[in-house]
Amino acid sequence: MLSFLLGGVLVKLQSQFNLQVAQSNWWKSNEPIVIAVSTGVDSMVLLHLIQQLKQYHPQITVAHVNHQLRKQSEDEEQYLRDYCNEHQLQLVVKRWEHGKISSGMEAQARKFRYQFFKEVMQKTGSKVLVTAHQQNDQAETVLMKLVRSGNLKEVAGIKPVRKFAGGKLIRPLLKVRRSEIESYAITNQIHWFEDETNHDDEVQRNRIRHHVLPNLVEENKNAVDHLATFADDLQKQNDLVAKLLDSYLNNLDSFKQTSNSIEVNYDHISNMIEPALQQMMQRLMPVSLTKTQLFEVVQLLQNQRKPQGKIQLGNGFELQKVYQKVKIKKIKSENKTFREKTGFMVVLNHWYDLPSGKSVAIFNSEKVPSGNYLRQSYFWLNDSQFPLQIRPSEIHDRVKLKGGGHKQLRRILIDHKVNNEERKLMFSLVDCHNEVLSILGIQESSTNKSVQTNLYVLLVK
Repeated sequence: MLSFLLGGVLVKLQSQFNLQVAQSNWWKSNEPIVIAVSTGVDSMVLLHLIQQLKQYHPQITVAHVNHQLRKQSEDEEQYLRDYCNEHQLQLVVKRWEHGKISSGMEAQARKFRYQFFKEVMQKTGSKVLVTAHQQNDQAETVLMKLVRSGNLKEVAGIKPVRKFAGGKLIRPLLKVRRSEIESYAITNQIHWFEDETNHDDEVQRNRIRHHVLPNLVEENKNAVDHLATFADDLQKQNDLVAKLLDSYLNNLDSFKQTSNSIEVNYDHISNMIEPALQQMMQRLMPVSLTKTQLFEVVQLLQNQRKPQGKIQLGNGFELQKVYQKVKIKKIKSENKTFREKTGFMVVLNHWYDLPSGKSVAIFNSEKVPSGNYLRQSYFWLNDSQFPLQIRPSEIHDRVKLKGGGHKQLRRILIDHKVNNEERKLMFSLVDCHNEVLSILGIQESSTNKSVQTNLYVLLVK
């Protein structure tokens, strides 16, 4: 029976897996989880290990993507269907419908898979996705990232647990070698499929797997373990630095953050500019700035002859320098959608995202969800005012005041000190007669209760 060393004690893989699940508190007994299974040896062993759990045994949903890139894909799908049927496991399969792919196939396939996994989690009510990444995957990833960028966050490799789809993505085999997994599969007579594309040296990961990593192992048989340990240590260091930077930034008077932007005084980060910029970007979106981007940004910020300037950061973000203020913000696309140009009909009890980064919803009074909101407003409306609509605010918009009379949009924006950039993103809630009920997030019209009206609640978050 396969075993591996842990803390000087020889332990069976299944026993150690059971202990890991119990100690990590990843899921509770009978909790629904989604397991990504490709029919490769790693994922088939992962599935088997979870099936064998005596304690903390979850409700398993197997999620499989048929990429339709190989003839063998049909056999793999059918085998998994038969396996799940035999073991009474819920299986969800999705086929990747695609045309000819000339480049970027791996990235496109990965995007498709994880979108599918997210859908399965939502459908099953699961907060847990489990994948079968193992120690060799970690070592290969560290080498790939080191060759590509040298960025500390990327070189740290694969995280054992990370946030995903409102829950978490867990990789419980990340400290187990591929050879150990294969031995376990053979010992327990677990059938698996070899992906022939794994032998294609056109793919960088395959070149590292077949040529680079074996040479390193020849130099030191523990090279894979050392690379994995390096990744683990670097992740801990990165997490510590991130916490320290977050604490520092949060305590600055000049630091401001919204869902779409973040800003700070340059003088407050000048002695830690690169890590501070990386952390600011991470707080908006989980991506890292490249060395080239960092160089360009630092050149701009340190150039005293250029008090203002902008640099595109990609992923829909730009950095702005306005004298001593440094701001990273989401760029508003000039190509407005039809909804942004004309507005849209409002369905009750449904959230809508606005270009400003805020979200709004109108609820029946008895269906208002609990929570903390930026703004909560009440309206007495009759049936003849429906359907309601959200549309771009117009210059002639006005709200009805409680004491009588109206206030024009222009005066409202001045009173609330709304700058020109924010004014472009203003939306109004109107009834079917185009009467303004709210300049969203700023001011509402007064409405009167009567025997013909019902109470509705506008929430902004």
